[in-house]
Formats: sequence, structure tokens, C-alpha cells
Amino acid sequence: MLQALSKLTTSFTRKRHYGWVIFALTGANLTVEGGMKNSVPVIFVALRDGFGRSAAATSAVFSASGITGGLVAPLVGWLLDRLGPKRLFPVAGLVILAGYLLGSYASDMWQLFIFYSLVAALGETTISSFTATATLAPWFPRTRGRVLGLADAGNPLGQGIFAPLAQILISFMGWRLTFRILGLVFFLMVSPANFLLQRRPPAYEAIQAPLEPVAAPESKDPGQSVELSRTMRRPAVWFLVLARMSASVGISLTTVHLVAFFIAAGYSGLQAAATIGAVGVVGMVGRPISGTLSDYLGRELVYTAGLGMHISALVLVLLFGDGASMWPIIVFVGLSGLSDGVAGLVVAAKAADIVPSSNLGSVMGVIQLGRGVGFAAGPVIGGLLYDLQGDYLWAFSLAVAMSMGAILLMWAARFASPRQSLAST
Repeated sequence: MLQALSKLTTSFTRKRHYGWVIFALTGANLTVEGGMKNSVPVIFVALRDGFGRSAAATSAVFSASGITGGLVAPLVGWLLDRLGPKRLFPVAGLVILAGYLLGSYASDMWQLFIFYSLVAALGETTISSFTATATLAPWFPRTRGRVLGLADAGNPLGQGIFAPLAQILISFMGWRLTFRILGLVFFLMVSPANFLLQRRPPAYEAIQAPLEPVAAPESKDPGQSVELSRTMRRPAVWFLVLARMSASVGISLTTVHLVAFFIAAGYSGLQAAATIGAVGVVGMVGRPISGTLSDYLGRELVYTAGLGMHISALVLVLLFGDGASMWPIIVFVGLSGLSDGVAGLVVAAKAADIVPSSNLGSVMGVIQLGRGVGFAAGPVIGGLLYDLQGDYLWAFSLAVAMSMGAILLMWAARFASPRQSLAST
């Protein structure tokens, strides 16, 4: 009986290789990341009203989070390559819990810069899309775009759940108790499962053995530093960094201020939060589609189409969002949802195409630095433009320009890429 059970378990393991367990863990991590970053527009309004500060001053809390994420990302990537996700991710859950709990007791906004912008942001960065790419992509080298897209559906799932939930909790309980509840939920979703089930990703060549991937060795090749240095000198890598940065400026210019924009246009706070949540629901379909199409049509074409849809959505609500008509909101949800996450997902897949798995965490950390710079600059610029102009016309227009620049940089990475990807060597 026991022998039969053992054979059955072995057969199941071979048919369902361990990459699918890592896939599930990655999806849960990205659901938490999506919940954290996409509840920001709701939290922004609560903090602005609660502390009585300007849009620019309140936006600075979230810009500082971007700075933290950008600065620590290279270090997080380096630690991921060396310590592995099993050690790193559970600690990240604890850090998120600490940041939210301590932040809930802030009596002045400057304290949020420590507990939310520094502590919680450090935890979020550690479980974010760039570490997900480095952890998950080596398990699925033949279909990495599709699998990354499927896992990245966790991000809009978190958006669809936690943005409306945050609005409801804040409406009934206030932002402080909401912080405590969200911090505990995020911790429970990240730390226990990763501590028990996470494994170090395999090398690309090991995954070619069809059923049983072999974990990458703990010790590192003496030539790894030389290989990393050679990789980082390639122009294509830096074009990806710049593309991530430019798109992040454009996206964060508007994302943090979306609820405030819709309220200023005449929509209710709940309608605004529901719109963000609906974008997340549609994004659960959009991200897997984008990832799969990028495997077949090419990263650059899908990236261009995705950011083109994002630009169209911004122009639409800017011109026709009048607080009474619902059709601009519906079309905005469709365009934004189907293009949701393209800026990060496709860049990550492109990086996995050209970078060896042994150095992918470090390279993704540098790319995440570009994202951090963008998310640091975007919210404050958007807030300043609103404070100066009294509306979001210039902020949304600049967001469109930055997104167009990101498209050009992505194509530059295509033409600067080596004919044979480093990841295949």
C-alpha cells in the first residue's frame, strides 16, 4: 500500500513538476504586491484629508516608496541570487506587517515616510514582479512569457480585491484600522507558504530535463561576477532600464491620482475605487494574454500595443470623463485592464530572454531601480502640476509623452540585443 502510494506521489511529481508550486507561490506574492500598490489611490485621498496636506505633500509619501524600492532593488536582487527566495520572501512578509502596523499609529505625516515609505516599501519590493521573474522564469524557459503573464494575473487580482476593500474599510473604520487589517492579511499570504514550500530556481539547462528540474547549486561559479559584468555592459539591458523608468513615470503620474481625478470630475469615491478594482479584474485576463502573445508575436509589438491602449485610456477619460457619463469609465476599464502590467511584464520577459538565470535577479534589480526612479518622480510631479494648475490636464499629458518615450526605448533594446540571447548560453 505504502509502495503504491509512493509510486503515485512520484508519478504526480513528475507530471506536475515543482515549477507549478512556485507558480502558485508567485501568484500569491504578486496578489499582495497588487493589493499594496493599487490601494494607493484610495489611501492617498484618506491621508490627504486626514492630515490636511496638499496633493504634492501627500504624494511625496508614495514617491518616497518608489525611491526606497528603486534604491534597494539591486541589493534585493543580489540577495535573491545568493540566499534564495525561501529565506528572503518570509522575511519580506514580516517587514510588510511591521510597516503597516507601525504606520497605523503615525501622528504626523513624516512618520509615514519611515513606516510606510521605507519599511513597508522594502517588503513590497522584495516580493514584487522583478523577484517573481527571477524566481519563476527559470522553471519555464520555453514558455516564460505565458507563465509570467499567468502568474502576474495575481497583481490585478490584488487590485480587484484590495482597492475596493480598502475603500470600504476606510469608509467604515478609518485608515488606521484598515492599515492593521491589510498588514496582517498581507503577512499571512506571504510568509507561511513561502517558508514551507519555496525553493531555489533551477538553472536553465537543468529545466530541459523534462520532468524533474534540478535546483541550482548553492555555491556560485567563480566566473559569475565576470559574467554579470559582461551582461551589464550590454546596451540592451540599459535600454530596458530606461524603458521601465520612462513608463513608470507615465503610469505613476496618473495612477496615484486616479481616485482624486475621478472625484474632481464628479464621480463618487466608491465609483472611483470600483473603477480601479474593475481594471484589476479585466487585467486578470489581459496579463496572461499579453504574456502569451509576447511569446509568439514578439515582446516589442505587444509592448507597443499595450502602452498604446494605456495612452488611449488616459486621453479618453481626460476628454470625456464628466462625472455623469459612464461610458468613458467602461471603455477606460477595458483599455486599462487589457494593457495592465504590460510595462513591467514584457520588459521582464525580455530581460529573461537575454540574461542568464544565474544573474537574472541582479539584472532585474537594476531594472527595478529604473521603476523606482519613475515611481518616485511621477506622483510628486503629478501632485505639483495639480497644485499649480488646479486640474490634471498637464499631468495626464506628460504621462502620455513618457509612455510614448518608453515604446521607443523598448524598440531600441530590440535592435541593441545580441543575436543569440545570453540566457541560452
